[in-house]
Amino acid sequence: MTEEAFNDKEEQFNKLWDGVTPKGVNRNKSLKFRQYILEHVRQMRRPLNRENAFKYWMGTLKAEVNESERY
Repeated sequence: MTEEAFNDKEEQFNKLWDGVTPKGVNRNKSLKFRQYILEHVRQMRRPLNRENAFKYWMGTLKAEVNESERY
């Protein structure tokens, strides 16, 4: 994964988390996205916070869970 792709994905997460759209801020879109992501984080039995949501979005949370289950 290139550095540019990483930055794009991070920027996309931040916009969705904050509900930023071309027409302005959409609070409902933000809440829907947060609920969706945090449900996945909950299923992985991790604390429900923005940091873990971001890790899930980037794919690092799954790697951490797999690593912790190995030992």
